[in-house]
Amino acid sequence: MLSFVPLVLSAMLAIPAAAPLTESAVLEAPTRHIRAMDSSMRTLLKRGFRGSSAFASLVRRLQYSDVIVYVEEVPRLPGALEGRMMMMPVANGHRYVRIQIALRGAPEDWLAVLGHELQHAVEIAEAYDVRDPAGMIRLYERIGTRGGDHVYDTVAAQEMGRTVRRQVSTS
Repeated sequence: MLSFVPLVLSAMLAIPAAAPLTESAVLEAPTRHIRAMDSSMRTLLKRGFRGSSAFASLVRRLQYSDVIVYVEEVPRLPGALEGRMMMMPVANGHRYVRIQIALRGAPEDWLAVLGHELQHAVEIAEAYDVRDPAGMIRLYERIGTRGGDHVYDTVAAQEMGRTVRRQVSTS
């Protein structure tokens, strides 16, 4: 039995350790799960990834999920919304969500809103039964609070927005 120890040990040492997901791997690679629809969102994603460990953690968690997130800037959203997430049709084994951000206020505010919405995307990623808008509504009726027609929020997303704002303000 001891003769197998050197063989097992050498086999273990030959396996490379999993490389950490770099900014390039999660924000620029063709296999990325968060896709910016314009240059302002690409810049915002990079700033959030560099300036907030909480934001970077969300991005990495999504990279390991079956959820693809499209992020876009919009001139305005209904009511007082600064950001929103919508479920798109499932295709090719992936779930898709679209995040829209209205860039108002300071860049730290934009990053806080984007972090808030990415937390919602992680909530979707962790709920494997959410495959369509009806499933998303059922999830948020269970884990969130309703703020109007098709408007839900979670404590986790609110806390994430505050955490991201704090981290990017001090970086």
